[in-house]
Amino acid sequence: MAKSIDRKIKKSGAKLKGKRPVVLHVISDSTGNLASHALAAMLTQFPPDTFQVMNLNFVSLANIDEHLRLVVFAGGAVVHAVVDPELKARIKRACVDSRMACHDLTIGFARFLTDASGIEPRPSVRALHEVTEAYHRRIAAIEFTLDHDDGLGLSTLHLADVVLAGVSRTSKSPTSIYLGQHGFRTGNVALAIEVEPPVELLAMPKEKVIGLFIDPLRLADIRGTRERDWSLHGSTYGDLSHIKREVTWSKRLFAQQGWRTIDITRSAIEETAHRIMSMLGK
Repeated sequence: MAKSIDRKIKKSGAKLKGKRPVVLHVISDSTGNLASHALAAMLTQFPPDTFQVMNLNFVSLANIDEHLRLVVFAGGAVVHAVVDPELKARIKRACVDSRMACHDLTIGFARFLTDASGIEPRPSVRALHEVTEAYHRRIAAIEFTLDHDDGLGLSTLHLADVVLAGVSRTSKSPTSIYLGQHGFRTGNVALAIEVEPPVELLAMPKEKVIGLFIDPLRLADIRGTRERDWSLHGSTYGDLSHIKREVTWSKRLFAQQGWRTIDITRSAIEETAHRIMSMLGK
């Protein structure tokens, strides 16, 4: 395993014009989502390939020493989000002994919450992923979203918390799935200028429908790639003039129905989803 780590580091280092990246070991005693999300935001502020991220998830007292031996062997720096005090102590001790930089993502935030509430935290890895009623609601939302993707399940579309509408390739499906993972029962319906929108969509309360649109030039680029991948020839799918008409038509429909809209041209799926959550008051 140590040789495998070294090969990954050397391979990444080839991209840095002779300079090897800093190996950043991200350690978690659970899924690693906290550390991953925090790092994803911060690493965008550095040049590409500045760091070679090595994820170590679900570490425990039973395996932490073996993991730390590999970490020390590879060198670099350590970021962790473990909650168990003994795990924290072992990681810190290994980093001090090997003179590796180490940062605990939980300490400052936990201290802030303690000071604000006057209550000391109870370290528990299990608490983050307990199978609670909220967990079951989130799973049900994901199932609903999958069952109502791309115009499916129209007969029960009215049960959705939100429905996304837009012409083809406006990120409806991935945005719906992201919303589903956050507990929103989400449906999405594709619109086409040649086809009447489903009556079930038009019957939805206007505050529950979000219209997605995109710059026609960007959409033509996206559809052009899809046309080549699918070997579509002679269709209007990627034709810019057709796309302009279709986008204009969809925006007119949104206005007629009183639906709120989002321009997704320069928006990541996560950003679009959180803007929708904000619109829904969540």
